[in-house]
Amino acid sequence: MVCIYVRKAMTGDGKTVISPAWILVEDGKIISIGKNKPAFDGRVIELNGITVIPGLLNMHDHICRKTLRVPDESISFGSRTAQFMSQSHEALILYSAHNMRNYLLEEGITWVRDYGLAGTTSITLDRAIRSGIAIGPELECCAVPICTTGGHCYKQSHEADGVPEVLKAVRHQAEQGAKIIKFMCSGGLEHFPREIPSNPEFTLEELTMGVSAAKDLGLQTAIHAYSHEAVRRGILAGVNSIEHGALISDDQVLLMAEKNISFVPTMSGIRAAFSSGPNQQYWDRLTEEIFSKQENAIRAAHEAGVLIGAGTDSLGYLFDEIRLIGRTLGKSPIQAIAHATSINAKIAGREDLGELAVGKRANIVGFVGDLEESLDFLDGGASFVMKDGIVYKE
Repeated sequence: MVCIYVRKAMTGDGKTVISPAWILVEDGKIISIGKNKPAFDGRVIELNGITVIPGLLNMHDHICRKTLRVPDESISFGSRTAQFMSQSHEALILYSAHNMRNYLLEEGITWVRDYGLAGTTSITLDRAIRSGIAIGPELECCAVPICTTGGHCYKQSHEADGVPEVLKAVRHQAEQGAKIIKFMCSGGLEHFPREIPSNPEFTLEELTMGVSAAKDLGLQTAIHAYSHEAVRRGILAGVNSIEHGALISDDQVLLMAEKNISFVPTMSGIRAAFSSGPNQQYWDRLTEEIFSKQENAIRAAHEAGVLIGAGTDSLGYLFDEIRLIGRTLGKSPIQAIAHATSINAKIAGREDLGELAVGKRANIVGFVGDLEESLDFLDGGASFVMKDGIVYKE
């Protein structure tokens, strides 16, 4: 049992601040939290000048590729990605282990939804983290995404055409250990403008069967989708989450709210790919065709009651994603952080995560400064990290 004393705790629900705060932890869970010191004579961790929040959740990433966040301005993002991903899975899992250690210790991220692209390396890494062989966040992995022949990221995905193949692909991913199934339902931006993100890929019949097969196995589903038509098919098929969703229409967000379909825009990741190097020449075009329309879709979805999750994709930083969501929706720092804590936990279906509250997992991270006043204090990195009641950084 350990007790944490901190000047300020933001509980992660988007509204509640406890100051000062005493948090009592036992067996990996929070057993009390409040302004008054509990009856306790054991170890006390004093975090003066620190704001603590729940461990952050990243709702969309490809963990092997975080090294690419440092740009090589001499070549395009697509070329850098192709070079990097051509390495062996043995090499990629080493990158992944390094990246996830930094995620936990430097960025305060304690849970990640990983959408693959490096075989089953993320599933193997999650098992290593759970067993204590490696250090990092808890991972929820899709194994590899499912795409059409020659579709988005086809070289790192499971290609499937027609209803029988899609059904078999879903079952194969589940057999590999996937906890969520992802479908590549439109083109993307990785090789823009050669690859056009507005093109839909899976048919409605293929996608409906894939989603149904995943639900039969008790698995959530997500779709990579930019275009209006790809989103429409995903809504009709009954997916749980739409990723990127730049061209979602006003009528579609109403259906998403009705069907409890969440929206993870990954603004930081898709913008980072075009912020430097040769890709920068497309910034103005994409701002008009993708970025500005995506921001409008986010505002419309939020107004309709759709849950907006914080995810980074390959190049993004979760701190930047929180800021972008906050700016787009006109939210305060405490409200913006909730998209990476309690709201992400709701999207993931994880009642044990996302808040500093009695009975929740003791995932607690701290940052120097007053996060209630400014999100910029996130940029300094996590000064305190506890995951499942174990202190990894103090």
